[in-house]
Order: sequence, then C-alpha cells, then structure tokens
Amino acid sequence: MDTSEVKKLIEDFYNGETTLEEERLLYDYFKGDNIANELLDEQQIFLEMYNSEEVEVPKDLEMKLTNLIDDLASKEEKKKTSKKRNLFVWATSIAAGIAILIFAGIHFNNQQPSVQPTMANVSTEEQLKIEEAQKALLLLSSNFNKGVSQLSVVSTSIDKTNEVLSRTLDQ
Repeated sequence: MDTSEVKKLIEDFYNGETTLEEERLLYDYFKGDNIANELLDEQQIFLEMYNSEEVEVPKDLEMKLTNLIDDLASKEEKKKTSKKRNLFVWATSIAAGIAILIFAGIHFNNQQPSVQPTMANVSTEEQLKIEEAQKALLLLSSNFNKGVSQLSVVSTSIDKTNEVLSRTLDQ
C-alpha cells in the first residue's frame, strides 16, 4: 500500500470515517514489516488500540465510582443550600438594619429638645475656650480636606496603573 493512501486512511480513521474493511487494511499494513519511517509512531499507536490483551478492571470499581458520584452530588446540594442560607442571612441582616434605623429615627424625633446654652449665659473665659475649639476644628477640617483631595489624586493614579496592567496582562 502507498504511504499517501495509508496517511489518508489514518486521517479517515481518526475522523471516524473508515469502514471495517479499511480498518482491517490499516491493521494488516501496520502488522507488516514494510512501514514508512514517518509512520512508525502511528504504527505503535494503532497496534496498541487493537491489542487483544484484556484490561483488568478492579472488582470494587463500580462501588467506588458510585460512591464518588454520590459524594459529588451531595457536595453540590450543600453548595445550593449554602447559597440559599447566605441569601436569607443577608436579607435578614438588611431588614434588621432598616428596622433599627426606623426605630432610632422615631425615638430621636420624639425626644424633647434640650436647652442650648447661649453665648449670653457663658463666661468670657468659656467663650475663649469655645473660640479656640472652633479654630482647632476648622484647622482639622482644612487638613482633612487636603488629605481627601490627595486621596483623589492617588486614586486616579491607581486607576491608570490598573488599566496599564490590565492591558499588559491581556496581551
């Protein structure tokens, strides 16, 4: 048989398009001695597929496979149950948080307003302390706002870095 014919039959064989007669021709060819060097690997593969030795199957294989399938099925069921439970926990937590906010709002809304001290009732010394506290709070607020604006710049830089990394890793 010509090497090109054998290659065509091998291709048809791997595609599942050969007849029993064509497979018999391939088998006879590979059992023979006149095999092209480029087809020696195919010979080994083909003859191994038609090796008549029985493969020993362990007696407890079916039981092991059944147990494995059952274990996988139970793990899958646990995952589904766990997802449902997590959803329930989240929904309950959100509802409880909303209820607490509603009750806190009602409670603080119904309280009597307390008497606020006026500047007329405060001594000069206390007024100076209040003014110093206000200055300190303004300074703190100013510095905090500067820090927040710096965070915005850093956040923009991080976003740009992430974009570059994403593009680099995608390539």
